[in-house]
Amino acid sequence: MKSTNPIKQHFALRKLYYGLRRIYYGLRKRYYSVILQHEGNLKIFGRVIIAKPENIELGRNVSLNEGVHLNARGKIKIGSDVHISTYVVINTGALILEHDENVDRVHKSEEVVIEDHVWIATGAIINPGVCIGENSVVGAGAVVTRDVPRDSLVGGVPARVIKKLSS
Repeated sequence: MKSTNPIKQHFALRKLYYGLRRIYYGLRKRYYSVILQHEGNLKIFGRVIIAKPENIELGRNVSLNEGVHLNARGKIKIGSDVHISTYVVINTGALILEHDENVDRVHKSEEVVIEDHVWIATGAIINPGVCIGENSVVGAGAVVTRDVPRDSLVGGVPARVIKKLSS
């Protein structure tokens, strides 16, 4: 009977796990780049979650980083040269709290528009019905509940304009 070293087994299983994971994410990335409507040069890094990809339009040179979650119950339009950092959530659906007593839950969907040359930093949350103006930056951890004017740096909870950027 051949004895096996548990350390070698551990590393062999780990190598197998990460190899299969790399294949899975590679296939998923290829699937998204085919199924999403984009103008070219779409970059997807790591694990990105996209619900209803048919409701998403992307411009040129868009990058989506690890942990980005696009919930496209409604339409999401992302312009050209947009960088979305790690663990950003873009949500188009909301629950209406004030509704008829006879209805259990009511959901609504609103479009989210991200114009050209925008950077959304790590952990930001973009709520339904928001438009982020051209040449803007959304700070890390910001919760965007209203439209962001063009050439602005916004941050905080809820996000507020911190300063105007020169174009």
